[in-house]
Amino acid sequence: MVDLTLEEFQRNQSGRISRDIIGQSEQHEQKMNANAYQLWENAHQHLVTILRLLDQDYDESCEKANHPLESFCDNDLVYLIHVRLRVMLGDLSRKKEPDETIEIKQRLIEISQKYTDLEQILLAEQELNKNLRAEKSALEAHLSAIRQVHKEGVSQETQQPIRATEYPHPDIPIPNWITTWRETKTFEKTSTVILVMGEMGIALRPTLIKMMAKRLSLSSANKNLDEALNWLITPSDKSCPQLIEQAEGIMASGSSAGGNQPAVLRLTTEGEIAYQVLTGNPPKENEYDTLLRHHSSPEHTILNIQVIEVLKEEGYRIQGKAQSIHLSNGETYIPDIVAVDPKTGEIIFIEVERDVNKDQNIRKTKWMKFYEASNGNLYVFCDNLNCQRAVQGEINLALKGLNYNSFITNLHGIRNGKRAEKDGSIWLTQKIWNK
Repeated sequence: MVDLTLEEFQRNQSGRISRDIIGQSEQHEQKMNANAYQLWENAHQHLVTILRLLDQDYDESCEKANHPLESFCDNDLVYLIHVRLRVMLGDLSRKKEPDETIEIKQRLIEISQKYTDLEQILLAEQELNKNLRAEKSALEAHLSAIRQVHKEGVSQETQQPIRATEYPHPDIPIPNWITTWRETKTFEKTSTVILVMGEMGIALRPTLIKMMAKRLSLSSANKNLDEALNWLITPSDKSCPQLIEQAEGIMASGSSAGGNQPAVLRLTTEGEIAYQVLTGNPPKENEYDTLLRHHSSPEHTILNIQVIEVLKEEGYRIQGKAQSIHLSNGETYIPDIVAVDPKTGEIIFIEVERDVNKDQNIRKTKWMKFYEASNGNLYVFCDNLNCQRAVQGEINLALKGLNYNSFITNLHGIRNGKRAEKDGSIWLTQKIWNK
């Protein structure tokens, strides 16, 4: 058996999931088309039977002309039935014999009742066909969105840890301060910081402390970890440059998801050089800088990073980067997060919302786009409970009259250990449409 690389394994997994989704959609579409055709065929045959009963001579002449009643369209059959009913009503008014008149009236009543019943059946079948076509259109729109996501490929989530080498990589020029840094007592811990940031692109200080503790087999509460970070931001040895900097332009006040807003860190130019010297590879782009290009504000970017961390802890696989999905009406939709559900293997789109005031017309358009791209399966991660309740109200109002499933939660509640009573999942509020 040929060993597969992680990238090839994830690509194969993505391809298999995509083929399964496409296959299921095509089978469902075939089933809907077959059911719709069967319903129409039954209604059509009833119309043929009525016309044949009303005018057997016409039926025989059509057969001889190699143009049987079955080949007529529904509108033509209805028209011919109406013509013959009007003729029968005219003949009835001219009948003089009472007994014959009564018999004809009774027969006409029976035929009219049959026609009414068939008309009701036809209307019901037309409504069913309309619903089936709408469902087919929704499935096609969702399938198109899934295919567009797969074109971007699967993001690489796991990388093997790289340890600091005892000597610098031979192909990279070595600044003089590297030697000084290696001789410091904090080199093991500070170099671990550089390696973690360079390998994983981690930006949030709490997450960075957590990963450092894991690498060094220490408690996250160990004060030496914070000291190592602070040394890199403000080196005590003046011969060493600043290797990590804190991002600016972020509100220092408390987070709406609870607690203080986490500090956002990135490697400086010298920090990137340090990583290359230690590993021989360029560092991964900082996750905050990557996501900031696709989000409305630094705070929304940080919230997205925090939500992604929760999703990973719950077994969700993050699928690629934010990208535009083209909808059937020519507009585009960009989900905040694309993930793979660990229970079903299906790709889901997740919106990340903050508790801030927003234009209601823009919000309605947003939820309508989300509805089409997700085929009515809306996943929303809010920062707190107030936002969660407001978003639920927005969705109910925007999608009134439509059938949809909504799964809404909030980061503050999840951090405090809350889970859904229904299934123990992180989606605290679930609205399921029962077909």
